[in-house]
Formats: sequence, structure tokens, C-alpha cells
Amino acid sequence: QVVARALEKIIKNASWRKHSKLAHQCKALLERLTSPSDSPLASPDSEPANSIPGPLHDGGAVEYSLFESEFILSPLINACATAFNKIVDPAVDCIQKLIAYGYLRGEADPSGGPEAQLLSKLIESVCKCHDLSDDAIELLVLKTLLSAVTSVSLRIHGDCLLQIVRTCYDIYLGSKNVVNQTTAKASLVQMLVIVFRRMEADSSAVPVQPIVVAELMEPIEKSDADGSMTQFVQGFITKIMQDIDGVLNPVTPSRVSLGGHDGAFETTAVETTNPADLLDSTDKDMLDAKYWEISMYKTALEGRKGELADGEADRDEDLEIQIGNKFKRDAFLVFRALCKLSMKTPPKEALADPLLMRGKIVALELLKILLENAGTVFRTSERFLGAIKQYLCLSLLKNSASTLMIVFQLSCSIFISLVSRFRAGLKAEIGVFFPMIVLRVLENVAQPNFQQKMIVLRFLDKLCVDSQTLVDIFINYDCDVNSSNIFERMVNGLLKTAQGVPPGVATTLLPPQEATMKLEAMRCLVAILRSMGDWMNKQLRIPDPYSTKRFEDVENSPEPGNVPMAILNGDEPAEGSDSHSEASNEASDVLTIEQRRAYKLELQEGISLFNRKPKKGIEFLIKANKVGDSPEEIAAFLKNASDLNKTLIGDYLGEREDLSLKVMHAYVDSFDFQGMEFDEAIRAFLQGFRLPGEAQKIDRIMEKFAERYCKCNPKAFTSADTAYVLAYSVIMLNTDSHNPMVKNKMSADDFIRNNRGIDDGKDLPEEYLRSLFERISRNEIKMKEDDLSLHQKQSVNSNRILGLDNILNIVIRKRDEDQHMETSDDLIRHMQEQFKEKARKSKSVYYAATDVVILRFMIEVCWAPMLAAFSVPLDQSDDEVVITLCLEGFRYAIHVTAVMSMKTHRDAFVTSLAKFTSLHSPADIKQKNIYAIKVRILFSMYRICCYLWEHTSEIHLFDLK
Repeated sequence: QVVARALEKIIKNASWRKHSKLAHQCKALLERLTSPSDSPLASPDSEPANSIPGPLHDGGAVEYSLFESEFILSPLINACATAFNKIVDPAVDCIQKLIAYGYLRGEADPSGGPEAQLLSKLIESVCKCHDLSDDAIELLVLKTLLSAVTSVSLRIHGDCLLQIVRTCYDIYLGSKNVVNQTTAKASLVQMLVIVFRRMEADSSAVPVQPIVVAELMEPIEKSDADGSMTQFVQGFITKIMQDIDGVLNPVTPSRVSLGGHDGAFETTAVETTNPADLLDSTDKDMLDAKYWEISMYKTALEGRKGELADGEADRDEDLEIQIGNKFKRDAFLVFRALCKLSMKTPPKEALADPLLMRGKIVALELLKILLENAGTVFRTSERFLGAIKQYLCLSLLKNSASTLMIVFQLSCSIFISLVSRFRAGLKAEIGVFFPMIVLRVLENVAQPNFQQKMIVLRFLDKLCVDSQTLVDIFINYDCDVNSSNIFERMVNGLLKTAQGVPPGVATTLLPPQEATMKLEAMRCLVAILRSMGDWMNKQLRIPDPYSTKRFEDVENSPEPGNVPMAILNGDEPAEGSDSHSEASNEASDVLTIEQRRAYKLELQEGISLFNRKPKKGIEFLIKANKVGDSPEEIAAFLKNASDLNKTLIGDYLGEREDLSLKVMHAYVDSFDFQGMEFDEAIRAFLQGFRLPGEAQKIDRIMEKFAERYCKCNPKAFTSADTAYVLAYSVIMLNTDSHNPMVKNKMSADDFIRNNRGIDDGKDLPEEYLRSLFERISRNEIKMKEDDLSLHQKQSVNSNRILGLDNILNIVIRKRDEDQHMETSDDLIRHMQEQFKEKARKSKSVYYAATDVVILRFMIEVCWAPMLAAFSVPLDQSDDEVVITLCLEGFRYAIHVTAVMSMKTHRDAFVTSLAKFTSLHSPADIKQKNIYAIKVRILFSMYRICCYLWEHTSEIHLFDLK
């Protein structure tokens, strides 16, 4: 019924001479199929082949042999290869029906056995049909490929799966029909759902629901104003999902042959098991299609095909990917492919044009969907976390500085998913990316990109929805010596944005834009306080004083005992709030955290003092027991500590005083130059500091360097004096070659001539000097910039560019802030070094905050900026929205500080609020003063309720409410 009808159509349309062989093949098959014999395809001449089972089954007792299966499928494969629409159409339609009705069984694998190769060849023939650029054929190809991926009986894995995904991707890029584009995109999303759901459940029998296509149509295209396209694509996806054998409607045991299929297709998994029991709470959410969101943007043809796999390079990598579980391997390969697609660099003219960036954008959108809905296995598996670090982080690095807003927005959305859901396994990576993606934009107050700034502000507002995330950020970064103070910088950046551009400072913002940003920053500050209050209420099981719902929740909750650990074991309280469940089992001991925070603050004070007066800074750190008093310990601190001013390190090492001299000797002696080329040793040496501007200081440092190099490499030169002279010569060559101010560049012969007789009157080998010249000319000696923050760069004063450091060019390059973030290869390598450095310095132990005392430290950081942010607008503005936000901020601040028994901080907010009531001057009372009075009265009532709550055991919660 399925094959014969298709053969008749193929024969009818294969009338041309060039199709005669195909027509003859189809007629022979049709004649055999319609033969009245019991085994119409049996061949007495091929008994051995008939004994091998094939992939075709008729759904009943008959199972076709490999010979018979190939005899039936070969005409269909050949028909797909004709590139003639009227022949291709019935052939692809027939293949789709064979898949959908469960007549094709087995695994498609080009490297497998004969059966697997036949199925792989069949799928490949369908994939190639999309090159015909016919609208109807494109839809039929999409229908067939989605049926194949969805099928339970036909198993698509590895390279075959990648080929299918690549074909859908190419149809999305290459189709001229907007309906086909949308259908291809919806098919890709549905395939992602299937692949990752099966990976999470470790079974292909897990139920998968159709996605809701309406979620893909945002904003709605004008061409789909009546919703007809959405309805069509939804029907397309739903029909395929419902028709596939054994997915939504499990097959009966009599129709399934399960021999040797590693248990993935056991009928008991479908029939005797409640599908919901296979899933954790996150997986249940994934079944609800409303969680699958994607933004639809007007885009056009990128013009590139076949980008999904990088050919032999990927195959080589695959050899190293020893993942025994096929479901996990499929998910890994698809995830890696999407990351690579998102990193593809289009032509320069396409960088700011969304019409030419369709491939990159859709890959980022699919990654966004995947991460927002990732299950437990994906979030906790070392294999997948490693893939995120290796591939996705590189993608973020390349895309976060894009001038195209949609690319930047998608990068931010991906990053917020990492922070919300993967932070336990990506502590070091988040610590690097948060300042680079978020704080870099947030802290640019005077001349920001308005769209970028608004994206970041909305990102922070969304981040505060999950109160656990905010507290975890503080405990893991602001309390970590080796990490940036992310929470503190975030609050201060929001304060500066809320206050607006300082008077007299030039800005690129229009007045309406500045007003919008100030309001959004205010909302973020309020959201931070609200989040802190919510987390406190949750941990202490106390009601929100401004919500009757919270009283009801507490009334129905168990008796409060010990503070519960905010770890997700059952249903998720909110989307994205689960990553702390995979955190380290070590409890966040308050005393330890307090000590870590105090240690970091004192260390930062010492570093700040060092960056002003190095000698006093070292003395302070020694007295505070942050650094040992031996030269070796001080040298190790200068070499490894973050945020030290590299220029002042060089100045300190070049001093002639006894301690500084000993430290410099210990610093140089800490390097092992054994086996290094001379220029390589200089590069390693000069990465950690900037040569001072005084000739005598440089002389002392380079003399010690030469001595150390010769000690590590005794056969390199006749004496240390040779290394000393050559070191100066190399630095001068570096300046000459790479300083744009030098017009007449030194040649190799000049360099050789300048170094004659430096080896105790003898010449160094010419080949050695020429090789040295070429390496320096090609690769500039530059100082490592990893720990120098942006605000330090902006505070460079004139003293830093005086003297020999400017001549020698061993300086930090001054770049425009946006230029600094360009996605150059140097920057990418630099950021990857940061990841390794962060991982090396930090134990990467992730702490899940559980004790409310941590809020005390958070309040210490943010109370003053919050008070300033709310007081000034409340005093100066009559805008009702602004006033409401300010009073809400006061309300949450007073609530948190009161519960945490921080009387001084609480009184600061209460006193400031009391001034705005204007009760001392009734004639001047405005509407905003009335609002302030109401908040003040609410606070007084709340204090009474708290007193009753603490001292009265018999009072009923309803009375308190």
C-alpha cells in the first residue's frame, strides 16, 4: 500500500530516456510486490543474503531480509538522486510514510553494518533533496527528517543526526519561502527537545510533546497577521509527532522487535511505567511547551551551507570523544555543533547587518532555548560542563562584543542561563564573564551604547528574580580573595546609572534615553533589596510584612526549626533557581565566610595602599599577616596577586634599598628559564610587571635577569654580561619593530651589526641573531594584562608614561573601551588564559548560601549606595513612578535591616524617610509626602507585629494578618 503507490507515480513520471534504468528497476519491484506468492521477493540464488535480517518490517509477522530490504529501498534512493521534482516527490513521501508507520527499524550509521549503512544511505538521499530549492520538496524533506528523529523504531545517532540537523539548518538559511523557513526553525527546536529529553531519560521511549509554534513567532510577521502561517507550522509539527509510531501512542508488543537494542526500546518502559515517574521536576517542565521560547527576527540569506560540521577536523575530535552512551553522545555532538555555528565569522560587511547574520543568530537562539530548559544530567555531567567551558564560553567571548544588538542580547540571555542554572559548575568562568559582559557595560555611565545598557539592566532585573542566585554571587565572588567583587561593583554601577551623567561630563545619551536608564537602574536596585528580603523571609520562615499571601504560606507551613538549606530536592520554586542543588556539600559556615570576607577586605586595603605607595603597602600587608616578611614570600605575592599596579611592581623591584633588592632577587630567582629561548625567557619575565622609567632601576633588574638566565642555561653564553647586553638589545629591537612612532625600522643586518663582539669580544652566531630578530619582529613582547581592571586603566596618570618605559614599549596598550573588547585572537587567548588562571588560583569550591547572617555583609556593601539612590530622587522628583520605586526601596531596606538587627543601618533609612513626611511643615505636604507617611506608619505597625510574633505564642496568625 505504501511502496506500490509511490512506484506507480515514479514510473509514470520517469518517461525520459535518462530515467529508463530507474523505471525498469521500479517496474521489476512493483511486479514482485504484486506477485501472488507468499514470499514475493525471495530469491533462490541469494539464500545467504536472505538469512540476514533487514531494516524493513511490514508491521506483522513478515520481516524482510537485508536483500529484500535493499531491493525495495534502492529504487527510492535512486529516485531521490534524480533531482527531478516529479520523481523525487513520491520517493521522499514514501520514505516518510515508511518511517512514520514504523516499517523501518534499526540504527542509521554510515560506519555500521550493512543494515545501518543502508538506512544511513536512505537518510542521506533525503537530505540531498533540499538542494532542488522547491518549496514543496523542502517541506517534504523537513517532514521526513523530523519523522526520522522522532521515530522510536528508526534510531538516528551520531553523524547521521548531525547531517539531519545540518539539512534543516540549510533549509532555514536557503529557502526563499518564509513558511518553509519557519517550519525549518520549528523542526530544529523540536529535534533539540527530542535529543535532549532522550538524553536526560536515557531512553527513546520517553514521551515528547510538540512545541508551541506561536512561541516562535515573536514578533509576529506582517505576512502572518491572521495567524495562518503559525497554524500551518503548528499543524505540521503536531501531525508528525502524533503519527510517529510509539512516541505519543506507544505500540503494542507484537509490533516491536527488540532484540539487541540495549534496552532503549523495551516496551515495558512505555507500557508499565508512568512516563512522569521517569522525569524529575525540571524534565516535567520541559514537557510543557510554553517553556520553549525563541525570538523571531527578520533575517535573510547568509549564503553559506554545510557549516554544521568541520569535516575531518570534527571526525578527529570524535575519535577523542569516548562517550559510551549514544544518547549523551548525540546531545554532546549537537551542542558542540551549535556552538561552532554560533562562532562562524561572516564577512566584514555582515557584522552589523542582521539580514546577513541569520546563521549565527539562529544558532544562538537554539543554544538559548537549550540552556534555559536544560535538565539535571546536562547541568551536572562533567562531559557537558566541559563542553560548555570549551565551546560555549568561546562562543560568548566572540559574540559578547558584537555591535549587532540581537547578537549581544542573545549572548546576555545565554549568560544569564549559565548564571542561573549552571553556576555551581562554572564558578571560574562566570567570574571572568560577569565583569566582561555585564559590568563593562554597566559601569560606562557617560557614553554607553543605549541599547546595550538597557539589555544589561534588564538582565540584572531578571537575575534578581531568583533570590538564591544573588546571595550565591556575593558569597562566591565578593568573599573570594581571587575573584572580583561582582555584587559590590554591580550595586555601585547601578547607583551611578540611577544618578545619571555627572554635571559637566559630555554624554552621547539623549535626555529621554537617560531618564529611561535612570528609571531602569532604580528598578534594579529595588529588585536587589526585594530579592534579599525574599531570601531572608524564606530562610527564616517569616512572613512578608506587605503581603497577606506570605502570612497564609507561613500559617500552612511546618513549624520553623533550623534554617532550611535552600537546595532544590523536589519541585523548582522558580525557573532557573536550581543550580545550587548541585553545589559543594560543604555548608557555608558563617564564621568561615566572615573570615574570608574580612581577609579579602583587608587584603584589598593593602593592595590599594600598594598601588599608591608600594613600600607602605608592603609594610601594611606584612603587619596584617597577609604577606610573610621574607623576601621570597613578598616576591611570590607580587608575582601572583591580582589587581596590583604593574608599573609600581616594577618600581618597587628596582629600588636599591636592602629589602626591595632582596625581593627583586627572589622574584627573578622564582623563574625557571631552563631550556627556554632567550626571547621566550624575556617574554615570561616581563609579563608580570612593567619596567620602571629610571635607567638605574632597569639596569639592576636586567642584570639579575641575565645572571638567572645563564644559571639556568650555563652553555647559552660565555658570561652573564653577554646575556645582559643582548637583553637590552632585544628590548630596543622590540620597541623599534612595534612602536608606530619609529619610522625607520631596524633591519636584520642592523641588529646583527649592533651585537658584534658582545660575547667576550666574540660574535654570537649570525643564524642565532637572525632567528632572534625574526621572532621579535613577528611577535611583540607584551606585558600580561589579565589582572588590571578597567578603572585602573582609566586612571593612568602622566607619570606612568614618562621615562624609558615609553621608549622601551613594555607598556600596557591604551585602548578605547570598545576597542579593548574587540574579538581579536589576542583577546580570545587572553581570556582563555584568565580562565586557566582563575581555575589555578581558586579551588573553585562553590558555596550555596544557607545562613541569613550573610545578608549582614551584603547590607554593609550596599546600604550607602541604596540610601543615596532612593533619597535624592525622592527629594527632587515629583514623578509618581519614581516616588513609588523610592518608597518601595525604603520599605525593603528597612525590613531587611530591622530583621537582621542592624540598628544603625535601619535608623539611617528610617530617619531619611521621616524627613520626607514633611510632618514638621504641614503646609508644604505634597502627595509624595503622604506616600512617605503611609510607609512610615506601615513600618511602625510591622514592628508591633514582630514584637507580638516573638513574644506571644497564643496569638493566631489570622489576627496578625
